[in-house]
Amino acid sequence: DRLFALVLIVLASIFYALIGSLEDPYSPGALAASTYPRLILICIIALSCLLIIRPVSGEQETSTISIKALAVILLAAGYIVLVESLGFFVLTPVFLFFVPLVSGYRQHVVNATSAVLVTAALYAVFVLVLNIPLPAGLLGD
Repeated sequence: DRLFALVLIVLASIFYALIGSLEDPYSPGALAASTYPRLILICIIALSCLLIIRPVSGEQETSTISIKALAVILLAAGYIVLVESLGFFVLTPVFLFFVPLVSGYRQHVVNATSAVLVTAALYAVFVLVLNIPLPAGLLGD
């Protein structure tokens, strides 16, 4: 616990220093882009210091990763790698269909419906509301 907390403190301190190079806003009262990341890093440092002072006691269990969890991690990694080339609208419903399937949820109609609805909701939020373009991939620009 203490070693992990020490590593977190070092990493959070490095990130805090790197974030310090971001520009502050020009208007008075406006939050800088670095405000929330700095706040999160301060919380990580504080909690890590608490963990060094008072480590978690108890019986240590050896943890193993299941095949299902590994498959979901590999699916997510594949999604991240392929989303630019294949596109958000092609790959996201496929990804959202296969994750519950790999996890053991076998109701295909529910999987397909939720994959399409979540993809449509993400489209509505990012493209229609926030005006953030999503990767088009195979569908073109």
